[in-house]
Amino acid sequence: LGAFPTGRYLESLGIEVTLGGVGWERIVYDPKPGPRSLDEVIGVERISVTTGLANGGTQTSYGVVFQCSNMARFLGKKTLLVDITKGVRGIVRGLRETVKRMDMDFIVGVDVGGDVLAQGGEVGLRSPLADTMMLAALHQVDVPTITAVFAPSCDGELTTEEILERISRIAERGGYLGAKGLTPEDVEVMSEALKYVKTEASMLPLLAWRGKRGVVEIRGGERKVNLSILSTLTFYFDTDVVHSLSSLASKVADTESLEEANERLHEVGITTEYDYELQYASRHGNPD
Repeated sequence: LGAFPTGRYLESLGIEVTLGGVGWERIVYDPKPGPRSLDEVIGVERISVTTGLANGGTQTSYGVVFQCSNMARFLGKKTLLVDITKGVRGIVRGLRETVKRMDMDFIVGVDVGGDVLAQGGEVGLRSPLADTMMLAALHQVDVPTITAVFAPSCDGELTTEEILERISRIAERGGYLGAKGLTPEDVEVMSEALKYVKTEASMLPLLAWRGKRGVVEIRGGERKVNLSILSTLTFYFDTDVVHSLSSLASKVADTESLEEANERLHEVGITTEYDYELQYASRHGNPD
């Protein structure tokens, strides 16, 4: 849902857009830890080893429906599902094939909250793995890419101050491309989409747009978000500049599996969302 405002803006310019996302549902929705390989997915139209088109019925072999599938059902058209289990190299191979087969001119990677700007030492950082892998992959594809942050700090990880400091550093290197806020039409359509798509962080900007501000608890009270009108903005950056400032993306750039990428982050002292899900499953029982 976080990519939705950007998609609507591009469509208003006459650009054909395919929305997509990583095939990784939070463990409260999918009891199996980690992202799903396309080999575990039914009802997907394979484009490459790591990319495929999802429709409203696309789901795991054990019945978990992806948010990409829910969005496809809402939109009435297919969305792109990305498999990150084969590491950054696998993502790059898949995106390159997708660009060719779908005749894409450019890719915008949208991160809700701003973890993609993390350096690794932030106290609140909880889920850097997927974002870091996708940043490393976007840096390597054969078409122009833009990295975007929607609703800074709305995932309750990096603080607003940390996000703004990173944006300033990007701007110093000429990588800041601008920002765009939600329109009344965006809010209306996104509010309707929430009847289909399960999300917590991407819902908060709609509250901010209606004037809510201050501290809001998410993830069952585990995280706190300082909501403000800033939460309604999407910031756009040159991917190469974001990558050049990332101390994490280069660590995972040549990985061939999710586990290898995860271990690379362990080597620099970082615990990831995959680690959390493995721990959660060990306490509550893994469906495998």
